[in-house]
Amino acid sequence: MAAEGHNVDESLLSVGQNHGHFFSKKTFGKPTYCHHCCDKIWGMLTQGYCCEVCNFVCHEKCLKTVVSYCSGVALQLIKNPVAHTWSQPSYIKLKFCCVCRKRTDEALSVECEVCDYFVHVDCQDLAVSDCREAATFVPNYLESSTHIQYHHMREGNLPKDSKCVVCKKSCFSTECLAGMRCEWCGQTLPMEQLLNITAQEPPQSLSSPSKIQTDDVSSSGDDSKEKDDVEILRIFDGNRSLRDQISRTASVSKTASVQQIRDAALRRFHIVDNADNYYVTQVINDAGEEEMLEDPVPLRNVRRPEGRRAQIFLRHKDDPEKDTVKIYGGWLRVPVTFCTVNVTKDTVVQDVISEALEEFQLDRTNCNRYNLMEVSVERGVAERTCNPQENMLQLVRNLRKDSLRRYHVVRFYVQEKEDPHDHAVFVGNLPVSLQQRQYERILLKLLGTKGQEPAERPFTSIGPIYFEYGSLVITFNSSRAATSAVQKLQNAIYEEKKLIVLCLPNIQPKMLPPDSEPLLVLVNVKSGGCQGTELIQSFRKLLNPFQVFDVLKGGPLVGLYVFRKIQHYKILVCGGDGTIGWVLQCLDIVKQDSECFLPPCGIVPLGTGNDLARVLRWGGGYTGEENPIDILKDVIDADEVRLDRWAVIFQEEKSQPPPQGADKLWRHR
Repeated sequence: MAAEGHNVDESLLSVGQNHGHFFSKKTFGKPTYCHHCCDKIWGMLTQGYCCEVCNFVCHEKCLKTVVSYCSGVALQLIKNPVAHTWSQPSYIKLKFCCVCRKRTDEALSVECEVCDYFVHVDCQDLAVSDCREAATFVPNYLESSTHIQYHHMREGNLPKDSKCVVCKKSCFSTECLAGMRCEWCGQTLPMEQLLNITAQEPPQSLSSPSKIQTDDVSSSGDDSKEKDDVEILRIFDGNRSLRDQISRTASVSKTASVQQIRDAALRRFHIVDNADNYYVTQVINDAGEEEMLEDPVPLRNVRRPEGRRAQIFLRHKDDPEKDTVKIYGGWLRVPVTFCTVNVTKDTVVQDVISEALEEFQLDRTNCNRYNLMEVSVERGVAERTCNPQENMLQLVRNLRKDSLRRYHVVRFYVQEKEDPHDHAVFVGNLPVSLQQRQYERILLKLLGTKGQEPAERPFTSIGPIYFEYGSLVITFNSSRAATSAVQKLQNAIYEEKKLIVLCLPNIQPKMLPPDSEPLLVLVNVKSGGCQGTELIQSFRKLLNPFQVFDVLKGGPLVGLYVFRKIQHYKILVCGGDGTIGWVLQCLDIVKQDSECFLPPCGIVPLGTGNDLARVLRWGGGYTGEENPIDILKDVIDADEVRLDRWAVIFQEEKSQPPPQGADKLWRHR
C-alpha cells in the first residue's frame, strides 16, 4: 500500500516506525529483489528482511526508508472506501497481484476497470476498497481558493517505459511489485522518491494509494509438515468463523505461552491494536463452548479433536458498562476525519449522532436529518442504516463476538438522510411504442407497488421516454429508494426479456470549470473483434469513468441523457459505421431536451468498412497499437466539419390497373 494521498490518514491507527510491518531476517533460496529499491538482494545467509504478514521483502539498508504500509493496517487507514469495478476472471500476463505480490498469470485474476488494481480471484476478498473516486465535486471546495487536489498513487504494475519524474531513471521492474504511479496524471517514480514529490496535482483526485497483501485463509488446515517442536493451530476470530469453519493457521512452539499464542493470532488476522485488550481460549466442541488457556504450558492440556488440529478462539475483552466508538464524517467533508464517542448501556444510535455532530462542529439540534451508516469494506463496500433506537454498546459487542476481523473493517459514518440531488435510473428492454401510462403500470407491477396514485409511487417522476427503443428514465428523491428499485428491476423479466437497469450519475454544469468542453466516449465493446473492450478500459483509466459508456448496455441514450445539461461537449464514438449511425440517430431523438443541440463527434474506427471514418480522415481501422492518449490528443486538435445527413425511404410502388377500354381492346385482339 502506498504512503501518499488525501484518502489515507495515519492518525486513524498507530502503525509505528515500520509502517505496520513485522520484519524478520530471511534466507532466500533463489534470486530475490527488494520491493523498495528493486535491486537484487545479495548474500549467502540471512540476506534480507521479510514481513511475516505481507511478504514484503527488502534490504537491511532499506528498512528505515520503507514507505509501503503493511496489509495489517491497510484497510484501517482509508478514510472513505470506494469499491472497485472488477473485470471477468482471466490469466493476466506481466502483472503482479496487489494482495499477495505474486504474478497474476499463475492463477485466475481480475483487474479493476477504473484503476490499475490487479488481484487474484482467491485474494479478492482481501483487496482494499480504495478505487479512484469518480464523483469528486464538492461545492464548498469549488468556491474555495485554497482547494488542494491530490495524487492517487498506486504501487507496482508500472508501464514498461516508466521513468521517474524526479531523476528521469527507469522505475519499471519485471521481478517484483515495486514503484508508484498516479492514477490521474500518470506520474511514475520509485519508492525512494515518493517523499520528494508534491502531494498536489492538476486533476481532481480524492483517493489514495493502497496495497494489501494476502494471508493464508484456510478452511481445512495447512499442508505444511509439522516439526516436532512446532504445532500448527486453527484460530477462529468469532462465532461466525467457527460456524462457517473458516480459520487461519498459526505455527507456534509447543512450549509457547498464552501471550505468544495471542500475539501470533493477532498477526494472522492483521489486527494492529493493544494486545492487552485480547485473550485466547480453546474450543471444546463444535457447539462453540470454550475455556481459558492457562500458563505455563497452555498447549500441553489443549484438546485436539481426532484427526484435526487444536482449535483456538481469539476474543476481545469487553467492558460491560462502557466503550468507545469511532464515528467518521465521510462525505460531510468535516475538518476532522473521525471523532471518538463514549457509549454506555443506555446510549442509542440517535445519541451517538448528536455527539458526533457536535464534534464535527455541526448543529446537533438537526440530528434528525442524519443517519448512522454501518459500512463494511470487506468483499467490496456494503452498508446498512442503523436504527436510531438501536443500542450502540450492544451493536459493537455483537460485531466483536461475531468476527473480530469484520469488526476492524466496519466503520460508522454520519450521513445526511436527504440527498439534495435526484437519483436517476435507466430502464431498457421494455416493449416499444407504448403509452406513458402503460409504461408506468409495467414499472409499478415489477416494483410490487399496488397503488396507482402519484403519492403511492416509489419514484417521483418518469421521463424522458424513448418510445422507439422501449427505454425510459425514472427519478427518485432518495438513494435508498433508488437502490431498492434497482435491486428489484435487475432481476425482473418482462415478456421473456431481462431488463437493462443502470444507475446514472448526476452531472450538473456547476460541477465543471468555466469554458470547459468535456468528452463523452461511447464504445461498442464487440466491434473490431472485441477491441472495444481494451479501449473502454483504457479510457476509463484516463478519464473520469462517468464519461465512458458501453453502448451495448442501454445504447447511446444513456450517455446522452447524462450529458443533457452540458452546454458544450464533444463525443468520441468507438465502433463501426453502424455504431456511428446509431449514435447520430439517438442525437436526433434527444436534441430537443439537450442544452447542446449538435455536439461534434469524433470516430475511432473499429468496424469492417469504416467508410465514414475514412472520409473524415480518422483512419481505415484501429490496429490496437495506437496509444489511447494520442487518440484523446487528436480529438482536441481535430477540426470541425459539417456533415449532411438524410434518410432514404424505399417504398414499393403499386402497379395501376389498365383502363377498361384497353382491357377490352386487348381481349378483342
